[in-house]
Amino acid sequence: MINLTPKKICTGCGACVKICPRQAITLKPDKEGFLYPSINESLCSHCSLCVQKCPCLKTASIVNHNLYFGAHSKEPSIRSLGSSGGIFPLLAIHVLQQGGIVFGACLMEDGSVAHNGIERIEDLDKITKTKYVQSNLSNVWETIQTSLAEGRIVLFCGTPCQTEGLQSYLGKDYSNLFLIDLVCYGVPSPEIWQRYINFLQRKYASKPLMFYFRDKCNQDNGHTVKIQCKEKEYTYSVYKDLFLRSYFKNVNIRPSCYHCSHCTVLRKSDITLGDFWGIERIRPLFDDGMGNSIIICHTTKGKALFNAIEEQLFWFSCEEQDILQPRLIEPTKYPLLRWFYMLLYRILPFSLWIRLF
Repeated sequence: MINLTPKKICTGCGACVKICPRQAITLKPDKEGFLYPSINESLCSHCSLCVQKCPCLKTASIVNHNLYFGAHSKEPSIRSLGSSGGIFPLLAIHVLQQGGIVFGACLMEDGSVAHNGIERIEDLDKITKTKYVQSNLSNVWETIQTSLAEGRIVLFCGTPCQTEGLQSYLGKDYSNLFLIDLVCYGVPSPEIWQRYINFLQRKYASKPLMFYFRDKCNQDNGHTVKIQCKEKEYTYSVYKDLFLRSYFKNVNIRPSCYHCSHCTVLRKSDITLGDFWGIERIRPLFDDGMGNSIIICHTTKGKALFNAIEEQLFWFSCEEQDILQPRLIEPTKYPLLRWFYMLLYRILPFSLWIRLF
């Protein structure tokens, strides 16, 4: 039976839930709105599969022969699909053109964020762009495994802990599986996000149909929030959005993110993607306000996937020190008053609480 002590190491990937042969484990939200495994003792057979599959309980040395690149898409329409350089959309299109299936985080109609698979280029906009919320993977595990068994190419994009959870669940390497992880700042509470969506609905007297966490309409490298309601559109700085302000102050982030072991250039994925912050120092002419990406190819498969789209990119090779940024060096810092923030979250009306912080 999986040991949840200390709770701070659990990333909520859900691998233990899917691997349990007795369906004895479910994910349930805690008081902060983060999902954690809950075990039904009466169903548990003590087979220990959950312990064996939990990526948080594994330690393994990683040996990468990394290649580092800076890039953005030559096509403005493709570039606008992403929050940085439009690299993920190009990789996804390449896989879809091969008859493959692509999985990424999708903003659902009810405002929640969950991973979905797409098989048509027309649906690409559903899984592109940044979502600063922890995505639920529960609906895609079996589809990914079935697609791989059928020999289809599968591209999965998620946070480092999600890609590691998927690898652990699958239990073996697949030549037709491509894993892309992200330079991740940390994942905020899905419950806090859902309550914020309800807050916005009351504020604007209309349900937000789409929330763009980082829009490029102002050519400011994605530092604009755009909210689309039924009859009106709202745009403002990311630093004025109440949810994102609490996120960038590190207070609504999952506890495991403060101890994240993935804040390094060594990864278990094929490719790592992220914003190329500081590109103005390395290649000033690339900094046009529309975003650029860092690309770290960890594996031969990853480099082959990059080679498949390189003619569609403006790109350059660089060194490790050129692409380093805080979340490739160390985890997000734990704020000393986080406990107070979350205490008041459980006490105060949400509209007052979100304004206070």
